[in-house]
Amino acid sequence: MASAPSIIDVVLRRSFDAAAINRICNHPAVQPGLSLGQGEIDVTDFLANENNIAFLGEFGGALFHWCAPGVYDAHDFFLPEGRGKWAREASESMLGIMFGAFQARMIWAATPVENKACRFFNRMLGFKSEGVGLHRILPGQNPISCEIFVMEAA
Repeated sequence: MASAPSIIDVVLRRSFDAAAINRICNHPAVQPGLSLGQGEIDVTDFLANENNIAFLGEFGGALFHWCAPGVYDAHDFFLPEGRGKWAREASESMLGIMFGAFQARMIWAATPVENKACRFFNRMLGFKSEGVGLHRILPGQNPISCEIFVMEAA
């Protein structure tokens, strides 16, 4: 007999709703870590590209930016009340879907070196560090010192 779905299975879904994602991404506790002082975030253009994948749940989600066949750049966003166990379960679920249903071969993330909590979270999820270097988090930004994390399909 199959086990009952967890709360993550019930509320986490692929989203095409830019307004709902923007509401969380631009929350005062979330936006500074995503935009790095570059202003308001709008995912409308991101969602217009059908190769990009966005997931959304009650407390946040993630954007998986298509880079090449099977390769995605990940950006997560979680409200304070979703950080911790909810974010970990949601992230594990999203990664499982990306490597399963969307046939990702590699997911990578550039994390600012000063964001120690996010760097720790990446490691906790099983991402491997590929080192530190200068990287632009968003187009048009100046490069900053980031640790690059990679997760590959098993």
